[in-house]
Amino acid sequence: MGKIYTILIYLMIIPILVCIKNIKKFHNDISSSITRCLVFAIFTILGNGLFTLNINETISYLAMALYLFAYDLMLIYILQYSQQYTNVFSEVRPFRSGCFILAFADGISLFLNAFFHHVFTLKLTTYGNLLIYRIDKRYAAYYLHYIFAYFIVLMFIAALIVKIAEIPHFYRKKYYPIILVMSVIIILNLIYTISGFPIDLSLPFFLLAAFLICYFTFYHTPNELIDKTLSIVVTEINNSVICFDIDSKCVYANDSARRLFNLDSDDGSTENISKYAQKLIEENIIDNKDYFTWSEKRMLGDEEHHFDVEFRKLHDSHKNYIGFFISLIDVTEKYIAYNKERYLATHDRLTGIYNSSYFSEKVSELLKRDPDTPRLILCSNIKDFKLVNDLFGLEKGNEVLKMLAELLKTTCSNGTLYGRTGGDKFAICIPKDRFKEEDLLNAIHTLSKSFNNTLYHLHIYVGVYEITDCNEDVSIMCDKANIAIKTLHETYDKCIAYYNDSIFNDTLLEKRLVGEFDTALAEKQFCMYLQPQMTPEGQMLGAEALVRWQHPNRGLIFPGDFINVFERTGLIYRLDKYVWELAVQKLSEWQKHGKNELYISINISAKDFYYMDVYKTITTLVEKYGIIPKTLKLEITETAIMTGISGELEILEQFRNYGFQVEIDDFGSGYSSLNTLKDMDVDVLKIDMGFLRTTKPDRIKRSMSILNNIIDLSKTLGLSVITEGVETKEQVTALTKMGCRIYQGYYFSKPIPIEDFENTYLK
Repeated sequence: MGKIYTILIYLMIIPILVCIKNIKKFHNDISSSITRCLVFAIFTILGNGLFTLNINETISYLAMALYLFAYDLMLIYILQYSQQYTNVFSEVRPFRSGCFILAFADGISLFLNAFFHHVFTLKLTTYGNLLIYRIDKRYAAYYLHYIFAYFIVLMFIAALIVKIAEIPHFYRKKYYPIILVMSVIIILNLIYTISGFPIDLSLPFFLLAAFLICYFTFYHTPNELIDKTLSIVVTEINNSVICFDIDSKCVYANDSARRLFNLDSDDGSTENISKYAQKLIEENIIDNKDYFTWSEKRMLGDEEHHFDVEFRKLHDSHKNYIGFFISLIDVTEKYIAYNKERYLATHDRLTGIYNSSYFSEKVSELLKRDPDTPRLILCSNIKDFKLVNDLFGLEKGNEVLKMLAELLKTTCSNGTLYGRTGGDKFAICIPKDRFKEEDLLNAIHTLSKSFNNTLYHLHIYVGVYEITDCNEDVSIMCDKANIAIKTLHETYDKCIAYYNDSIFNDTLLEKRLVGEFDTALAEKQFCMYLQPQMTPEGQMLGAEALVRWQHPNRGLIFPGDFINVFERTGLIYRLDKYVWELAVQKLSEWQKHGKNELYISINISAKDFYYMDVYKTITTLVEKYGIIPKTLKLEITETAIMTGISGELEILEQFRNYGFQVEIDDFGSGYSSLNTLKDMDVDVLKIDMGFLRTTKPDRIKRSMSILNNIIDLSKTLGLSVITEGVETKEQVTALTKMGCRIYQGYYFSKPIPIEDFENTYLK
């Protein structure tokens, strides 16, 4: 009988191992505690089984020690599980560590008992025909073991009882079975301990406890919880839920649905809802479909609401049709947010008209839909709009943009599209036969007049492009209209320009020049020409360095064809630096041959100060080639100085202190005034004859009088004077009488290559 019992006990290990395998997949603290608890339950079973089967005294002592020690560890992990599962007693690490220390101390004592018999003694006894050991005498250490074990058991049961007292009744079903089984195990274990019976009849209940713990911990969900949760969710959910039977009669409508169909909460009538369902069926919206969704609008009070509607048929477990339900989800906020987002994605936030991308999209759609109607693209640009923000603030600048957008709204008729393409730029697509230049000019004048003040005059430019290819990208059409605007640069008498092939060709040429710049610089296609500066008697004193482009395909290109392009595109500083080095190299060569009196004047552009340290660049070149600073004269226009960056006057002073001579170029063509001479500490005035040219006799006399006074003033200030643009002997004679001693102009020589200059003036 004992062997049969032992075999049955050992067979219990198999389902416990199955439980362990299923638990480990959850990978959390609770599953870890249960796994360890069941592992020590297996050792408890093994110890008791070995004790009942064996008649060797020492092995019996060791088997009983294993049984009792494994029981301790199993109970500790049961307690740890209860703390994690119920959250009643917070786990205290020192307490748990203390339990393990006591358990291991108890275990050591139990295993030593096989040799010292200080815990308990065994006696070989006959039960029926079964010869088996049982506990004979018990000592203090034995009772301390059981006090420790039952203390842990009481803690475990207390945790479950406290949890049961705190939770709703339908949750308690998860804890009652565990308490019941653990109570049976404890009672049977007490009987086993007190009676001295060698077989622990509580062990079979460990299998039941393992199943209950696994099931209620990881798999069980109370049905009442599910029913109550579903009831609350369906009743209180914001979605309108309506259930119908097989005759399309409403059998249930939650509070949201009743509000939607104007039913009082106490009103049992659902006739309106049933009619709604019947209408859906008659319209075949849900006919022969198990599931369907659609959207619709309904009024809630005075407000229109948007709903996503879901229909679904219901079937029982045998696939029989038992009715259907309809769910209406209020998506009004989502609908409004979507429309707002869509509006912001297609409209300019400030002005409320189309943004650039949507304007292009709508124009493309219009051209594809009606390609035969001739149309124009108009693009506008406000001259110096940044000044509006700088002078009056961003708010005023925004007001101007809104005014322009409002003008488009009021003046553009049907069939016309308009939008803001960026910054202060607007675009219009208008049928050609509706465009009247006079109306556009009047509108621009009206807008300008409403804003103009003493500090700023609003000036709007418009470029017009006639659409010739409907498949052309709209952005390219706008680019062409904007290219036309560039032809109005710095003009005030015109504000409308029309795009044509000539403008396109000029733009292509500009892009080609910019594209070829790097190659030209690397291949030294830019060359330095020199124009001599002479005395009235024909003595050459020095020269001005001028640049030419010796293009490999187009031949010699003059500065007028590329200088302005490079200034607009920010390349001029690289070209200037290149020419400066050529001039310094040539001066170094001359000075090595003893020509220390000759000088070369170089031009400094206003843009140079933006892109590099002009002082450092030039002084570095002088030191690199070892030339005399005063032989490199620096020409800079007064316009560049007076409109450039702050600190340029200080830079000029640094140049003069280093030993350079500084010249004001084109004096008289820009900001000429006594203030200019007062503020600029320079050495030479270079007068441009161009500002004095006139064909009227009285004007000629007045011009020469002005020129005479400028020369007298320069003498008074100790400045030298160079007159450039001299073309006739009469001009030289007259200027010489006034006191001018240095000339530059075609009368003496045009700009010539370096070789020609040296052959003519240095040999």
